Amino acid sequence: MGRFLDSLSQDEPLRLAVGVTAAVSVILRKRMGEVLMIKRAERSGDPWSGQVAFPGGRVSAEDGSFRETAERETQEEVGIRLEESARFLGYMESVRAKTRDIRVAPCVFELTGRVRQRLGDEVASTFWLPLTAAVAAEKRSSYVLRRGGRRISFPSIVYEGQEIWGLTERILSMIVGGGARDDLDLVGRIERY
Repeated sequence: MGRFLDSLSQDEPLRLAVGVTAAVSVILRKRMGEVLMIKRAERSGDPWSGQVAFPGGRVSAEDGSFRETAERETQEEVGIRLEESARFLGYMESVRAKTRDIRVAPCVFELTGRVRQRLGDEVASTFWLPLTAAVAAEKRSSYVLRRGGRRISFPSIVYEGQEIWGLTERILSMIVGGGARDDLDLVGRIERY
């Protein structure tokens, strides 16, 4: 994980394109070594309905950067104004969603103080995921998606009854990268960043 903070960039990871690009907020709480996760509300027409995710969404025409998209979506979904309560650390490498043709820019923030959450209509609940859970072998599993009579298996993380899979699991795996050998190094690195 020590390489994670060094890999962040201040440069946009790809070109903004309304409708086909998106941004998510990877919000780190340094003292606890945790990242904020949302449980999406069950909604018809939402391809990610009920899934665990990072706050975020598609780029809008008003957004001037992926950071702006992440900040806007986070405020809409969980009521946190990142521009007032967090420090932007940088962008991760962009990732492509496998179930939809969309590219996502993960934006990493470090909380600088306490925040009060106010959930929007798209979010059922939130929780703080310890980064140690993302690397613990006993938390790893497989999520089986049934689509069109087929069964597709995805790596997953199971934490307190919540199954994290797909794009969100891939981003978490990019964060913890090296695995359990140094699973809390990131906490100390953020404080020195």
